[in-house]
Amino acid sequence: MAPPTRSAPGMSQPDASRPAAPPPARRAWTVVALLFLFMTVNFMDKAVLGLAGKHVKDDLGLDDTAFGLIGSAFFLLFSVSGVVLGFLADRVSARRLLTALVVAWSLAQLVVALPTAGLATLIVTRVVLGAAEGPAFPLANHTAFGWFPDRERAVPGSLLTVGGATGIAVGGPLLAVVISQFGWRAAFALTGVLGLIWAIAWLRLGGEGPYSARSADAASDGPSIPFRRLLLSGTALGGLVCGFAGFWTMAVAITWLPQFLQRVHGYSLEAASLMGAGTQVAGIVVVLAVGRASQRMVHAGRSSRVARGVLGGAAVAVSGLAALLLTRVGGGGAALVVVMLVAFTLVNSFFGLLAAVLAEIAPVRRRAALLGAVTAAAATAGAIGPALTGALVDHGGDAATGFQHAFDLTAALMIVGGLLAAALIRPARDRAALGTTS
Repeated sequence: MAPPTRSAPGMSQPDASRPAAPPPARRAWTVVALLFLFMTVNFMDKAVLGLAGKHVKDDLGLDDTAFGLIGSAFFLLFSVSGVVLGFLADRVSARRLLTALVVAWSLAQLVVALPTAGLATLIVTRVVLGAAEGPAFPLANHTAFGWFPDRERAVPGSLLTVGGATGIAVGGPLLAVVISQFGWRAAFALTGVLGLIWAIAWLRLGGEGPYSARSADAASDGPSIPFRRLLLSGTALGGLVCGFAGFWTMAVAITWLPQFLQRVHGYSLEAASLMGAGTQVAGIVVVLAVGRASQRMVHAGRSSRVARGVLGGAAVAVSGLAALLLTRVGGGGAALVVVMLVAFTLVNSFFGLLAAVLAEIAPVRRRAALLGAVTAAAATAGAIGPALTGALVDHGGDAATGFQHAFDLTAALMIVGGLLAAALIRPARDRAALGTTS
């Protein structure tokens, strides 16, 4: 599918850079494929702590609250680095930025593999990992969008979201086997090595496209808009609130879902990882289907408010309703897997649509900064969710009660966030107010 150069009438602002001919489809999709793998490794890095949680706690003598703090440490600089690198992305090439991020987070993983690494090392390296991975999703989308005009961005954005799901689906069982056979430190070593391999491939094949800010003509990028106005638009605020709920859910699931399955339902680590992987495999289909449906709606002339805001918000709200059932489905089995599928994968479809809708309202030279700032603000949920979940589990009287309180809170956040996204995300209105309408 070759990226076309025309935007749908009345749909969105024109890209600042208008190449005389479409970029080669093979080159564009090669970059998307690399960024897909970038997100796959990224989520394997995130997932390894949750998968190894029981082993880490036993080895280091940690309680649930302490382990939750390790999970939250990942998000300490996650948001700060997301904002800083978002503003830097229009001045430094994607080749250099993404390579530096991957090398940094890979080295952090490799340090944990050292036999002497203890609690302090885990906390420090999770902070470093979060700082390196904080800008990953917005920068990956910003780089991918540099190869596509607005009306073609929903599918690439969804593919990058699916890359994260693939990291859980493929990486979960693989890392579980490594942990069981070789110890939890070996799993950290594996993710570090995979990151370095990706960096080598990116240096050889990666790059920026003709719709990137560095390729754009600044004079044709529309009026200069104060960044504060972009950030306070209804579209950005609606996306931020819903994204906060999505990041909360993702952080809680990555850190605590394997332990929930083991401690409440009695599954082994291997079985828990396979259940999580199964829901992610099905979730890949769901996320791609939602992204494809959104793009088809745009092509059919539906407004971006409906095709991205309402559709994405509804997906998150439905995930919230499913999360209410997580601790109310007795006996586990197929019913639990279905509930997990809806609760922890449908919500992910919002992230690709969020990136597309933010890119729609922002001038190209503000695109990376807006993506980075909104993602960073939403990601502060990750600094709170795992730690609060640990405290709720510790003080719940028993694991089942504690997890019920934690998942009910997660459900409420998703339902409210989804409804607000559907109500507030209105790109056409915001482009008109900002003066970016063509």
